[in-house]
Amino acid sequence: MKGKTKKIGEIFITTLFTAVFLLLLVMDSASAAEGPAVMIVDYVVEPEVFMPGDTGTITVTIKNMDTKSSETETTTTTAAGYTSSATTTSTISAEIDSIRLCSRSRDIEWLGEGFQRTKFPLGPGGSTTISIPIKAAAYAHDGTYFPEVYIEVDNGENVWHPVPVKVDSSSVEILEKDIPSEISLRESKEIAIVVANNRPNSVRGVNVFAKSKRNGLEFTPEGIYIGNLGAYEKRAVNFTLTPLFEGNNDVYFEAEYKNGDNVHHSELTSSVVVRSVADVKLILVNAPEFVFKGEIAKIEFDVANGMAKDIKAVSVMPAREGLRILPSESFIGDMEVGDIFSASFDVYTSNLSVGDTELPFKLVFRDVDTDREYETTGYEVHIEVKEPQKSELPEQTFFAVVLGIVVVVVVLVWVGVKRRRRRRQKKE
Repeated sequence: MKGKTKKIGEIFITTLFTAVFLLLLVMDSASAAEGPAVMIVDYVVEPEVFMPGDTGTITVTIKNMDTKSSETETTTTTAAGYTSSATTTSTISAEIDSIRLCSRSRDIEWLGEGFQRTKFPLGPGGSTTISIPIKAAAYAHDGTYFPEVYIEVDNGENVWHPVPVKVDSSSVEILEKDIPSEISLRESKEIAIVVANNRPNSVRGVNVFAKSKRNGLEFTPEGIYIGNLGAYEKRAVNFTLTPLFEGNNDVYFEAEYKNGDNVHHSELTSSVVVRSVADVKLILVNAPEFVFKGEIAKIEFDVANGMAKDIKAVSVMPAREGLRILPSESFIGDMEVGDIFSASFDVYTSNLSVGDTELPFKLVFRDVDTDREYETTGYEVHIEVKEPQKSELPEQTFFAVVLGIVVVVVVLVWVGVKRRRRRRQKKE
């Protein structure tokens, strides 16, 4: 029991001596550190989170925390046998000799390596702001680094201050939302993509562009400005897609954005097949196989909307000039999906040449979304124009007709003579 008590006493004495030693060490350090006390009171890292290869800044606010330190100087002057003295008191400024960045990791680099700031004073209570250029290496791994800002003070204690710098390789991504795999040649369609900021910080100046690698597709508009995207924010973007010719087309989207002042790009490639399957069709319903020159040929069509959307301003019209065809345009107007309307024309054949004739007609309509006008290849009606029939009769027929006329005349004369005789007899 006594041995245990003795051991506890030794530990207590050792602890006491240690505490006293540390206290004296602190007092000695405080005594040795007489002079202005400089501190970093604030810092800002821009961008908030770096991407590998990004450049940016650490902006620190340095302040002289000492507001009371001063020094007194006495000046003695002797003139005409008299001696006078003057005492002046002035505050002590912190003399900043240099400011630089020290990093234990090569992932964060100081772009001002070798740069020494010109010596400048910092008065009691005064502060200043300094920006230190830095760069995250292209091979930097995701994580938080702690480079140290080092301030060398001539008449005070130097300052070491670690600043956390975050690196994250996440990017802004483009995602498909509504892009058809197939589209009709004469159909404009609205497509949609999503621009997603997968980063833990906001990005700015976001632009999205769309184009076709074969130039077989037209986008309206070609680019859309989004602006800022917050951390983990998503934004839907719509384009109107108009095919220009049939075939396979690669669709290419690009997002341009800034992380701090660093420009980055993201891409998305998709594909759209353009076909002429669903379309607005002009269907021939009735037309004569032949017509005699000078007669009127009546032609009838059906107009069918086989597209997956409504259309407007639908018209059917002749595509050949110099002919008299009425009406000159058959206006139908708006057509919903699956609608069928008729259109008819009267063709005057007096100016047509004898023989086979082609009469082309075209169909014109507008897209309800883009107001873009489309024109189909139309339909060609083939009609044979024949010479008009001649009113010629055979000789026998001609003489028979003349003989009949003579007989009729003779009979009429004989009847007339007979009536006159009867009248005379009655009078007598």
